[in-house]
Amino acid sequence: SQGRQRDEPRCACRQPAPDAPHVVVISIDGLRPTTYTTRGPAQVPTLRRLASSGAWAEGVIGVLPSNTYPSHTTLVTGVPPAVHGIYDNRILDIEDRSGGSFYWYARDIAVPTLASAVKARGLTTAIVNWPVSVDAEADWLVPEFGGVYDHPIWANLIRALSQPRGLLDRYEAQGGRLPWPPADADYTAVAAWLLRTHQPHLTLLHILDVDDREHVPGIETPEAQAAIEIADAQVKVMMDAARAAGIADTTTIVVVSDHGFQATETELRPNAALREAGLLTTDDRGAIATWDAYFQTLGGSGYVMLSRPDDAALQARVADVLTRLASDPANGIATVWRREDLRRMGADPRAVFGLDMRDGFYTGAWPEPLRTRSGSRGGHGFAPTRPAMHASLIMSGPLVAARGSLGVVRMTQIAPTIAAWFGATLSPAADTPLTQ
Repeated sequence: SQGRQRDEPRCACRQPAPDAPHVVVISIDGLRPTTYTTRGPAQVPTLRRLASSGAWAEGVIGVLPSNTYPSHTTLVTGVPPAVHGIYDNRILDIEDRSGGSFYWYARDIAVPTLASAVKARGLTTAIVNWPVSVDAEADWLVPEFGGVYDHPIWANLIRALSQPRGLLDRYEAQGGRLPWPPADADYTAVAAWLLRTHQPHLTLLHILDVDDREHVPGIETPEAQAAIEIADAQVKVMMDAARAAGIADTTTIVVVSDHGFQATETELRPNAALREAGLLTTDDRGAIATWDAYFQTLGGSGYVMLSRPDDAALQARVADVLTRLASDPANGIATVWRREDLRRMGADPRAVFGLDMRDGFYTGAWPEPLRTRSGSRGGHGFAPTRPAMHASLIMSGPLVAARGSLGVVRMTQIAPTIAAWFGATLSPAADTPLTQ
């Protein structure tokens, strides 16, 4: 668990101050900052009210890849993936022996998180559906564990993974219900119950239907706009819970997102070119059998892994393949990254090359065909500096001194800002707090 992580702060071993703050961090997966910076079709009165009473970012520059799991880990650590160790949503599993496993487990985070740092101050924490949270260090935990079957029997796994033991049984005994698979409203109800019942000093909640609807059917569709409006209502549910708990005056609400979105049409599959060059082979099912080079899709970008990362001859062969791919405009490659580029961006240290795609293009891992129609109408994972990939930030409450626009900020600044409110300590590698 996170108690075994390096750089872990020592427990302060003191009782919480009676005026200790309460912070509720709500991540709306895929929420674009234009939702609250411009007047649009979505009706978001709660987000607009929070923004008007507090501080907000015109955009948040995230991390590479601009995907859910690495971004959410940066949101609670203040460091990029190269430091915290969560390099993508799914683990690297070229032979597909894990069944598509995600980075579910908090033990894989290599540095302290907000939850562990706040707990080390003697304060209480609650985590509901936050990525990379199985066995996280928290007083109350209902972890995110996706990618499993929809059969209700899997609800027992979430019951077993939730902490303390019997937490969801007590929730249901008091009138709550967590169906399988749970929806955002179900997780929000659990988080609101925890806030009313236990008043944790730090609460982390992840709601994700906006992301689902922006992938399919797409970012400007009525379905996506409806999901944004529902998410706005769920933020109000949490604010109402703080009011019912009698802690509204000491509660600061922080609404964040992990990435932006842009439309996609064509999917490039670089493994087809690597196979044609003899750098990987497939079995009769099309799965990877052997490989010297492999393209790991990240959505709007991707990494190239080498079986012998320091083999200069292999690097040259792969560089030639990628250069030829990028030379054809039909393939939609905007940039070929080298190892030094990836290190500078805090990306996966195992990657030797990377690709970033042009607008309208996405990537896939399957080794055929080279190009096909994208199965996703919208996507992310592109270079985080691209304005369309900018994430969101709204902060409102007694701990927020600033008012109005903060401009464009770095995602790595958010966790240090919240940690400073608690007097908590993150990794020495964490970014500086936002100036308020």
